[in-house]
Amino acid sequence: MKGCERIRRNLCGSATSRSLFALFPVTCLLFLLIGTLGCGRLPAQDSAPSPCDTAATALQPTTERKELWTTHSHFNFGLQVAYALEVDDPFRTAHINLLFAQPQLGMIVADFHAPRFPVSRLEIVNEGLLGNAIHPGGRMTGYVLLIRLDGHPRGRTVPFVDLGAGILNTNVNSRAPELSGHTQFNPQAGLGIQYFFRPQRAFVLEYRYFHISNSNIQLPNLGFNGNMLALGFRWLLRPGPALAQRPRHSRHPARRLFHAG
Repeated sequence: MKGCERIRRNLCGSATSRSLFALFPVTCLLFLLIGTLGCGRLPAQDSAPSPCDTAATALQPTTERKELWTTHSHFNFGLQVAYALEVDDPFRTAHINLLFAQPQLGMIVADFHAPRFPVSRLEIVNEGLLGNAIHPGGRMTGYVLLIRLDGHPRGRTVPFVDLGAGILNTNVNSRAPELSGHTQFNPQAGLGIQYFFRPQRAFVLEYRYFHISNSNIQLPNLGFNGNMLALGFRWLLRPGPALAQRPRHSRHPARRLFHAG
């Protein structure tokens, strides 16, 4: 009986060993298949950008934004058509309505490249005023000097703020008791949006709040406040050849020899 039991154990052990040897190639194939699939997925996972990377890329200024905003000259030009309404109160009843054109000559003073600074460009805008009063009638001409603070481009849109004052010559005073004399002064402030539909070419929409009075040159000096809405067009001079992209060579002989300049 002990001999039979030993023979049976040997047979079972050999059968188990054969089954293990038979499963070994299958196990190896499974490991190879899993490794191949895993390695195939790793590049796809590495190439997929994370949400942080996507957000950082979106915040960076694109080449298109720079091209829309770039100019090689300090000067730019604009033309707006504006409509203004007097702010009525019990002491101002003339209901003055103004319609006028605003030709503009702008000068870029400085560009700012700090991302956290809300202003990207400082400009001085020389603006003319040519128009009349639809009600109660009369002409109005003048000159306005503005300081313009441009914000950072957002896509094709650039916001801006205008602050300034001007001097006017008008005969509306003969029809409106708010004004006395032909000479008037015109402090104002406003904000607007420039939409660049093409590089260096933009539509402009602007709102301003203004005041007109003669600064007590002639009494009575009642004056009036008003709201103005303007729609216009602005164009920057297109950039010429990129001089900054040309290679700069140092004047030092050693640096030129070793291409260190």
